[in-house]
Amino acid sequence: MAAGAGASSAAGAAAPWRSGVAAATGSAAGDELPPPIDGHWEVFARPGTPPGARAAHSCNIVDGMMVVFGGWNGKEGLADVHVLSLARMEWFCPRIVGDAPSPRNNHATFVVGNKLFVHGGHDGSHWLSDMYVLEAAPAAAGARGEWRWTRPSVSGAPPSARACHCIVVHKRKAYCFGGYDGSRCFNDLDVLDLDTLTWTRAAVTGDDPQARNAASLTVVHDQLFLFGGHSGAKHLPDLRVLDLATLRWSKPETKGARPPGLRGHTASLVGEKLVLFAGYDGRSRSNELFTLDTTTFAWDHPPVAEGTPAGRQRHTTVAIGPHRLVVFGGFDGFRWLDDCHVLDVGRLEQSAITSATLTSLRGDLSSLVNNPDSFPDVTFVLGDDRVVAHRGILWARSEHFRAMLSSGMEESSAAEIRVPDWTKAAFVAMLEYLYSGSAPSTAPMVTLELMSLADHYALDDLKALCDSQLIQHVDAANACTLLVVAHRCSATDLKRHCLDFILGSAEVNLDDLAQEPMLLMEITRASLARRGGQS
Repeated sequence: MAAGAGASSAAGAAAPWRSGVAAATGSAAGDELPPPIDGHWEVFARPGTPPGARAAHSCNIVDGMMVVFGGWNGKEGLADVHVLSLARMEWFCPRIVGDAPSPRNNHATFVVGNKLFVHGGHDGSHWLSDMYVLEAAPAAAGARGEWRWTRPSVSGAPPSARACHCIVVHKRKAYCFGGYDGSRCFNDLDVLDLDTLTWTRAAVTGDDPQARNAASLTVVHDQLFLFGGHSGAKHLPDLRVLDLATLRWSKPETKGARPPGLRGHTASLVGEKLVLFAGYDGRSRSNELFTLDTTTFAWDHPPVAEGTPAGRQRHTTVAIGPHRLVVFGGFDGFRWLDDCHVLDVGRLEQSAITSATLTSLRGDLSSLVNNPDSFPDVTFVLGDDRVVAHRGILWARSEHFRAMLSSGMEESSAAEIRVPDWTKAAFVAMLEYLYSGSAPSTAPMVTLELMSLADHYALDDLKALCDSQLIQHVDAANACTLLVVAHRCSATDLKRHCLDFILGSAEVNLDDLAQEPMLLMEITRASLARRGGQS
């Protein structure tokens, strides 16, 4: 199936359709790619004659083959056909006969059996309304097989000339939505009966989507999911759903990390998840992923992983196997691309599950901190305050506490351990880090004490977190105090920042350093060195 696309031509870049994207999608449930060696993404290079650089092309799965057609390479429209045999994992250019279509980009495509239907697009000068069919030779024939272009006879009221539209297939009907014809965008829904090749205009009801081009349209069971696109004036971030039984549009309430308004993205269904990749938001070409659970309407925004392809629009994405997507080509704002990548959505979901589990685990462990109902087995006495904890967690998370609790000394079995030098707030914050791995947000003076605690208990990562937080709070009133503690704790980044601040400020009172002659000498030397460098 093919989702709508934006276009590019030699005619200039002012028209809104020129920044859209070809977002063709398809699937081959029985075919598998080798799994990525590491992470979610892998460069997908295969031998043969792969397509050259292009965007606004189409890419579909036809009878176990990945078929790339047309597009724009920055200079001209294209009409070539390149095929990747999923059985041999090799590119070839098929031998083609018949009535071939003109070069074009931002056309829409869909697949019925072993036939690729091509509709509309832009040829660099004109908006097109024609339709062609490419009948594929059997996959086993490879490059020896004969492929044939024909121009079918259709009846009814076909869609007007346009590009950047979407066509998808459900059962024995093809649904055409949106697009742009150089003067306006569309929001009509035209339906092609695949048995009679008759076009009709659907009488839809409900919350009609705004007219747009370069959106994505995806079949999900008996519904169509429409996302994004460009209205001709703005990028649209909305999600609409069409019930194909009633032809009623709705605008579902979604939750989670929603994507921005995008055009030129791709949307692919993997299981019950709609996977959006890349696109253009009016400012930059994205390489981000968003997933939508089509059963709960919850969005998720996985972080950009190592190996993620560069940002782009007008690329194509096809699904191969149950959980892999292949991305090809596109435009990055400067170059037309010819790279090919595979995304393992299965690994992506495993990573998301692991991340969610770790988040839940951190929350669960954090709930144990100083909680008398969590079966604590040791109490720390801090003056008049008491803080309860768990020996097993302290033993596992800190070498200092491991040595203390395993030494055979009094603290090994004592129900109460006295630590009189610290405040309750700082000590509980340290336990929060030991239990959950994250440092809570605290007032600067508590963070300063927490850094001293981290230094005392040899918690270097916690000390580094405090160091980076305190740098944000250096001012004339506290610079000397922070400098002293940073010096004593060997917090080099904070110390360097405090020294630079003191040297550059006339408001710092150095009397606060009267008991720190070594630091005063260091400041004097640094000041003299700076003056010498300026002379």
